[in-house]
Amino acid sequence: MTEPQSKKLKLTPVNVGILGCTGAVGQRFIQLLQSHPYFNIVALGASERSAGVAYSKATAWRLETPLPEKIGQLVVSTCEPKYFNQCALVFSALDSSVATEIGFLKFILYLICNLNSKL
Repeated sequence: MTEPQSKKLKLTPVNVGILGCTGAVGQRFIQLLQSHPYFNIVALGASERSAGVAYSKATAWRLETPLPEKIGQLVVSTCEPKYFNQCALVFSALDSSVATEIGFLKFILYLICNLNSKL
């Protein structure tokens, strides 16, 4: 027997960030998470050359779906933990050589990454 819809647990979306947001994997994270009912994208990180500008200006969107307007308005920061304080969860599309250098592993922060080698 299934519960009525009104009795199902209602979860509040958690704030998430994405590192390496301008690359192909970062764009895919955005595409998959932007309309997810449990995640709210609030922070985007990329290289210094992309930091400080709106995501729509910082990236060359390559996916078949349009860039979500709300995400395009977010200002990109560098991939430093201090810019992701409001995130309960961070998804990383960074290359392993960069990911180990930025210091996220030193903080109490959940990090989901796309690494292809040992940390």
